[in-house]
Amino acid sequence: MELPEIETHLLNAIDSFSGQLLREQLDDMRELACAGEPGVAFENLCTQVFEYDLRVSPAIASLLEQLGVAMGISRDYWERLDKET
Repeated sequence: MELPEIETHLLNAIDSFSGQLLREQLDDMRELACAGEPGVAFENLCTQVFEYDLRVSPAIASLLEQLGVAMGISRDYWERLDKET
């Protein structure tokens, strides 16, 4: 996955949590993703989803895994999330 593709998919993942996470948090993540810090945005997203105990759809869980692998981020970030079955 190339950086522009990572950014696009990450923004889609962030947007999927609109209404579940605070708008300010989502805006901060979007800003990081667009400022060349997609890894930080990804880690923040996964951390907030975990801390708020949100359920993650299979499609978003798969997307998060693909993004994490593409960026070389520790699997701990997305594997600990509560996934819908």
